[in-house]
Amino acid sequence: MKVTVTTDTPIAWSQSTCAVVPVFESTAIPESALLSKEQTTALRELAQQQRIRGKANEVYFLPEPKGPSAGILVIGLGESARSNREVLRRIAGKACAVLASNRITHVVFDNTHLIDLPVDAFIEGLMLGQYDFAQYKKTPTDPPMKVDTITICTPKETLLDSLRARCERAVVMCDAAAWARDLANTPPNDMTPTALAFHAEAMAREAGCECTVLDESEMQDLGMEALLGVSRGSSEPAKLIVVEYRHPGAKKTLALVGKGLTFDTGGISIKPSANMHEMKYDMCGAAGVLGAMKAIAALKPAINVVAVVPSSENMPGSNAQVPGDIVKAYNGKTIEVHNTDAEGRLILADALAYTVDKYKPDAMVDAATLTGAVIVALGHYAAGVLSNNDDLSTGLQRAADSTGERIWPLPMWDDYAELIKGTHADLCNIGPPGEAGTIIGACFLKEFVGDVPWAHLDIAGTAWGVKNVPYLDPKHATGYGVRLFAQWVLDEARGN
Repeated sequence: MKVTVTTDTPIAWSQSTCAVVPVFESTAIPESALLSKEQTTALRELAQQQRIRGKANEVYFLPEPKGPSAGILVIGLGESARSNREVLRRIAGKACAVLASNRITHVVFDNTHLIDLPVDAFIEGLMLGQYDFAQYKKTPTDPPMKVDTITICTPKETLLDSLRARCERAVVMCDAAAWARDLANTPPNDMTPTALAFHAEAMAREAGCECTVLDESEMQDLGMEALLGVSRGSSEPAKLIVVEYRHPGAKKTLALVGKGLTFDTGGISIKPSANMHEMKYDMCGAAGVLGAMKAIAALKPAINVVAVVPSSENMPGSNAQVPGDIVKAYNGKTIEVHNTDAEGRLILADALAYTVDKYKPDAMVDAATLTGAVIVALGHYAAGVLSNNDDLSTGLQRAADSTGERIWPLPMWDDYAELIKGTHADLCNIGPPGEAGTIIGACFLKEFVGDVPWAHLDIAGTAWGVKNVPYLDPKHATGYGVRLFAQWVLDEARGN
């Protein structure tokens, strides 16, 4: 996406270009340097007829078949007091279909009268909303049109630098999110642990990061029996992927850990067949943290960041782990495996303990499609967050509010931890059936983070299948976490 921020209002209009005019509810159509008197009059007459009302998520396209441009798109922002960044994202997502049907490739956003409007959020909604995954489809003879150029018109020279920086950051984050969404949407026969490691290495080379991939023999030497136990039933070898971003001015290190189950059958505790094809999305935590690293490396905050991704398949092969097995994790704790479908916490256990031991981060966040229970609790509109540190939770909440990638806190009291004590081992990988599944999963992971400030995000509901959010297609992975984690890292680097 090419974005230009300018104070020059004369625009080289064409029939693939349209003006975008934002309007608050119950507010008159403003005078604009982008519109002629005739255009302004026409819009005001439409407003008087209640065809333009400025309500949130309302779009109105006024075509101009004989004019210099394709037309004018009026976007409703709703009530001024309730408008925020998410309103801009959603109206941009709603506008995608209108722009495509009118074959618009260049939009000119009128920011001349609402200078405090977070236009970068509109860019995010447009880029996220135009995403499609068609790599495995026959190329259509008439592919849908997409906006590839945005011009932002602002009235003040003093606003140019900050507005350009925000818009450029939005493009970087959404490009990274699209890359992560491609990883997640790729079918499991092509997105194996080896393939995921290949994509991570290629991204790291391009971004100027260091990437290390541990194979099974190296993990065996390190004592990662929890991760390797999950992988035993698959012919595809497990990988531990580490991507490091370093800045010469950094004073602290943050860690991102992402669950990378490239396919999850449930193992011997096999899942029902209905919708099992969606288990290719069990690596969305990995996609989110790797996509965040792609954005972070491009934005270059003054902080060190390490991403660690344990990746495997969970298959019911002849050598598969079985219920009743006991494995020893990297930190020496033993785990009684009662359900092989509670595998995400097993691979994360080794990854978290390894990250703490090797990198000694100042704070650590993991993302995982860990439990169906979080969907029961929160649906598809927020990830559950559980943490051992209030300051970390507050920072993540701030980043979530900014990016629209919602989180919601859940408790992690000591009473819950009692429920994962093992009978013949230190821990058991599941708790009592039907009781606080998301919390139990987090309590298990807490056993592997030591004293490091840590937060766990259960993203099973937000990683795919999100409905009624105009800039997210429920048929595709969302790229959840890319923008949230990148924003959190930027905030931490600034000392927020």
